[in-house]
Amino acid sequence: MDAEDDNLFRSPPPAPYRPVAARLHLSIQALSASLRLLRAAGRRESGLFWYGPRDADGSGTVAYVVAPEQKMSWGNYSVSTEALTAIVQGLPDGFKPLAQIHSHPHAGVEHSRYDDRLTSSKKALSIVFPHYGRYRGSFPVGLGVHEWQDGYWHLLAAAEAAQRVVIGGGVIRVEDRR
Repeated sequence: MDAEDDNLFRSPPPAPYRPVAARLHLSIQALSASLRLLRAAGRRESGLFWYGPRDADGSGTVAYVVAPEQKMSWGNYSVSTEALTAIVQGLPDGFKPLAQIHSHPHAGVEHSRYDDRLTSSKKALSIVFPHYGRYRGSFPVGLGVHEWQDGYWHLLAAAEAAQRVVIGGGVIRVEDRR
């Protein structure tokens, strides 16, 4: 395995994923805005963040979708600490990171080792959209919904992902800082 392959492929999980009670509530508007932002990057990987309030049991509601300033290429993207700090400093009181979103150029939605290292918070989900956001599936089938558990980013099965991320209503703010 060469250095590039080592950056892509990762070991299997050390333990099976254990479903949690917390839910991420996502409006259709937030999902649509996220797809528009990912598609606007063209044939380049791009990243977004979902922020909002989180309750005592860990459930959260997406209220802010933001594409930070970032470097994008066909196979990866990166967000500087400064760009992320600029977003976090402007968040309303009580808003927490709920999910980090990014696109892949192909149908594969499993994290790579690069993706594992790139995540900004292990308390947030990491969701991968295939084909640079040109997703037309029935949410969340075909997406990579990952959750940090036991020192590993677990790719949730479709049924687990549907329990963890639920579609609902809500008001959102959308911002593109790219």
